[in-house]
This record gives sequence, C-alpha cells and structure tokens, in this order.
Amino acid sequence: MGKVFTITAGLENMGALKTGGQGSVYKGRRTGEIITAVKLLPTPIHSESPEDKHYAAFLSEVTKLKKVNEQPNPNVVRILSSGLTESGSFPYIEMEFVEGPDLEELLRPPHGPVFTVKEAVRLADQLSNALAHCHRVGVKHGDLKSNNVKYNVQTGNYVLLDFGLAIMSDEQRRTSLRHAGAIEFMAPEQNDGRILFPTDVYSFGVILFELLAGQVPFPLRDRGETMRTQVMLAHMETPPPDLMELRRAALPADWSEEKKQRELQVPQWLIDTVYICLQKDPERRFRDGVMLHDHIVLRSTHKAEDASTQPVPDIATARLQQENARLQEENSTLRQQLEQLQQFRRETADRRPFAEPVSPPPPPPPPVRRKGRTPWLSWIVVLGVLALVAWIVIGRPGISSGSGGDADTTTTTAATPIGQFMVKAARAYFYNEPDPGTRREAYMVPSTDVVTGLREEGGYIYTDFTNNRGQRSKGWLRRRDLMTLDEWNARQRQQQEEQKPKLTADEISNQLAQARRQLDDGQVEEALFIYRYLAEQEVPEALYEYGNLGLQKRAAGVDCGKSWGYVQKAADKGHIPAKRTLGFLYVFADNPEVLRINNYERCFYERNVYKGTQLLLEAVAAGDTTARRLVDELSLNSGGQPDPQNGPQ
Repeated sequence: MGKVFTITAGLENMGALKTGGQGSVYKGRRTGEIITAVKLLPTPIHSESPEDKHYAAFLSEVTKLKKVNEQPNPNVVRILSSGLTESGSFPYIEMEFVEGPDLEELLRPPHGPVFTVKEAVRLADQLSNALAHCHRVGVKHGDLKSNNVKYNVQTGNYVLLDFGLAIMSDEQRRTSLRHAGAIEFMAPEQNDGRILFPTDVYSFGVILFELLAGQVPFPLRDRGETMRTQVMLAHMETPPPDLMELRRAALPADWSEEKKQRELQVPQWLIDTVYICLQKDPERRFRDGVMLHDHIVLRSTHKAEDASTQPVPDIATARLQQENARLQEENSTLRQQLEQLQQFRRETADRRPFAEPVSPPPPPPPPVRRKGRTPWLSWIVVLGVLALVAWIVIGRPGISSGSGGDADTTTTTAATPIGQFMVKAARAYFYNEPDPGTRREAYMVPSTDVVTGLREEGGYIYTDFTNNRGQRSKGWLRRRDLMTLDEWNARQRQQQEEQKPKLTADEISNQLAQARRQLDDGQVEEALFIYRYLAEQEVPEALYEYGNLGLQKRAAGVDCGKSWGYVQKAADKGHIPAKRTLGFLYVFADNPEVLRINNYERCFYERNVYKGTQLLLEAVAAGDTTARRLVDELSLNSGGQPDPQNGPQ
C-alpha cells in the first residue's frame, strides 16, 4: 500500500490502487459510504497564486476538464472534484470508482489473449465515442492505454479513466513522459512533450491493435532504459507489424476450428482504421476523436460491405437458405393475418361506442383510457377477438421483443413514418398518450440514435424505437425535446466546420504531394483519407482526385452521384484536370469500350458532345496537353474516331 496521507476534508484516503510515472491513483471514500478514485499528480504546487505558472496552468486545464461532465457520457468517467491535497499540496482529481476489469486484465487468463471481432468493434465504437466527447470540449487525454479503459460490470460499457496527464502543464508533462511506464502506447510526438488530438488517436490505434493481435505493435520486453529507447524509436521510425499474422498466432488453442476461421475474418475497414491511427505523422491520422468516431460508426454499419469480406462456408450458406425460406413462408402468413386485422378494424371503426352515452352523442374522444365506465358485453367479445388477433400478429414470441412496460393505447398499425428526429433535450421522457399526465419513467438522452416518428399529435411524436442493444420502447415524445435529422446534421456540420483547423497553402501543398506519393505506392486508402479531408475544405485538386477515384471504383463508400459532384465542383472552381475528365466523359458516355479501358465503366454518364467539347477546349486553352491530344484524336472538324487509349489521365 502506498503512503497514506490526507487528501482533503470529507475525502478519506483508503490506500493506493496503482502507481505510475504520471502519478498514483488512490481509492477514496466520501463522507458516508461513497467510494471514489483519486488521481494524485507527482509534482506539488506550493503556491495558489494566479501568478504561479504551474497553478495557473492547473486551473486552466481543470476548467476545461469540467466541461467533459457538463453533458454525461456513458463511456467517460465522471469527474467529481479536483484541487490540491491538504498535506503535500499535490494536485488531484476525484473520479467515480468504476467496478470492473480494465482491458489489460481482460487480455490475461482466465480471459483469452485476443478480443473477438465483434467485441473489438464494440470497444472501438465506445472508446472512440469517449474520445469524441472529450475532444469536442477541447480536452486531450494524453495517457490512453489499456489499463486506463475499464469494463463497467454495472452498465456493460467500456469507460475511459484517468485524466491526470490532461491537467499537467507542458513542462510537467515533458518531465513525466520521460519517466512514463506506458511508452508502448505513446505517439511519436509525445517524446517532445507534445499532446495533440491526433496523439489520443494514435494511442487508440495501439489499444485496438493489442486487442486484435494479442500484443502492442512494439512491446516493452523489459524495463531497462535501452529497451525503452528502442520502443520509443520504433514508434518514430518502424512501421507496425502485420496485425493479422500476429492474430493468427495468438488465437486460443481451445477455440474450435470453426471459431478460429470466423475470428480471422477481420473486416478490412477495421484493419485500415488501425493503421491510419498508427501513422507516424499526426497530420496523416484522423484529426481528432470526432472524425475517428464518425468513421467507425459509418463503416461498422455497412453490413453489406462487411459481408463481402467475410465469405460464408457452404454448410452455413445452406442453413441460411433453409432459414430464409422458412422465414419467408412465416412472413407470408403473418401478412395475411395482419391484413385480416386491418380489415376487421376498418369494418368496426364506425361502430365503436362513444366514451359517454348521452343524447345527442358527442364526437368520439381521443383514445385515452377512462376509468369508471361499464363497457357493453358485446364489446367485451369484440375486444377479446381483437386482443387475440393482435397477439397472433404482433405479440407472438419470436416476432416482437416489446419491453412489456407501460401500455401504449395508440393504434399505429401500418403507420407511415412522418420523419426522422434526434433527441436534443437532456432527458426526453416517454408518454403513454400525447398528454403530460401520462409521463413514464423511461427517457432518452442525446446520442447518435435516430428516432423515427410515426405520428404527430398535440405537440407530441409517437415512435416505436429499438436501440443498438435490442431494447424496445414505444410511446410519445414531446416534439420540443426533439430536432429533425436535417437540423441535427446541419448542426454537426457547423460544429465540424468550426473545429476544422485552417490549413496554410504550404500545408495543403505538402499534403497533396504526400497523397500523390501514396497513390503511386499503391496506398490508396491512405491517399483517400487525405483527399477526403482536403475535399471537406474545398481544395479543388482534392475534390477532383477524391471524386475521380470514386468514378473509377477506387473510393469505397462514395457512390457515382457524389463522385460526379466532387469532380463537377472542382471544375466549377477552375481545376483543369476536372474539366478535361468531365469533357471526356460527356463525349464518350455511350462508348463502353473506351470507358472500360480508362476505368470509368462503374457509372452511367449523360452523353453531351457539345458540353464535353466546350470543357475540353477550355482545358486546351489553359495549356492542358492531355486535353489537346484528346481534341486532336477526336478530329472534331472531320468526324474522325479517337484512340481509346488516350483517356483523360
């Protein structure tokens, strides 16, 4: 147990949990029985004057750190308090105590040496969500490693811990990093004491590599200074090893051959993500956790693409075909039953009893449950039949996984969606009816989950929502607690624009040159990453290259329409190669052989010889020799046939 001393009034020190180069973590107990974790930094601050640069830096970083918890995140530990200890004047951060193993422990017996692909993708999603949450408010973690990420046994979530390095001054950080024990997870720039947003992205890549391969890219074989130096240099100079080769060797011997084969089908996008994170140059990585998380969410939800990289064995295929045939037959039966139910409801809709039998009868009230009414016997029979049919159609085991919570009395059979929404309120409560008096305890919080509205009434939206864990909730949400998906996307784009660093002309030129070299070396994915990033900043050459690679089927996830749009935007900005390419495609749109030879057979194009000729002549006037050769081959004034090899490239 570490040295015991007073932390602060009302916070009892219960002994050390772990120690390291960036300080020690102690188990604390608040007045009562509230258990917390307290991070103590190793460098004391003896002056609490704003003139003291260490104290001023500490206050500045703590102020930023507080923003992390302004909006709770299930994947980020909750910061409870911070300050200086009563004895020793050590800076400290008090955090909630997360019960459960960390990733380092999950890779040791009795657990397996590697994660399954499914669990690795889940971890990647949740940990990148944690980084995105922190980076949005300007907080860089700086000490991301496998024992700083815990699996919360209470919630089932992975949680990012230990923000100790985030509140150090630059000078303290440089001193601490020289003695850090986690050099295996450190980005190259950390050797200079720098912590950037891409620094956390690099460490994220090391963690994901470790979970998939069973070891970090550059293991620390011993604690000697020589080995530390070798690992540090490897991070700076040596390419990471083959992840899949290491994974193949690390698969547990007690796994069946079928499971081993399945767990070797790692999606290519996941492998590419790891290697992009592990780029030596920070500018070649994802720029921050927000971009990283968006990338992972986008790629992990492309089921069809994933399936194309994971061939299904013949036996499994046969079983799937049998199951598919059975489900189709059952689906046909259910459709018939559903049509019968809908027809029955239509026939009886006009004969329903009024809520209050008075003369003359008033219009039927909204479908709100009333107490103290004596229903007619015949309607008991009708309702019983309806309940039976409804159970067959929507309550049959294996068809619906309703939560079984508060009943919903609104009929939504065959409802047509009225729109898609996102939660904007801190808590968007569910209601049984569009009535404030029917509020339930269940609620939604802001997230990336899309809510499909099925009906709107009286300022409320009805939805039947299932989250990514299969939990289902039906009911009404207040419209004012939601925003449309278009509004949410616009806000996200605005935030991303505000967060984008403005590149200088030299920086743009260097990145374009780097992307061209990567294309020449066959590193298409890396080049696409740069082009996509620069295209977002409206750089004409990047717009053209990204769109052109999409038209040539070399940019996964970019369809023909978007690819054409990128090239068109580049041409509108005066980019000559873009004009040349558009001109070529307009002229040869109906010549599949020419398109195939020049790798443009993926998409269909509009033939417009006049527009194509004008674009080619504009390129010629700007001195483009390739466009000149195309015009000469076309023999525009004599109707000659071109050489198909003289494409736009």
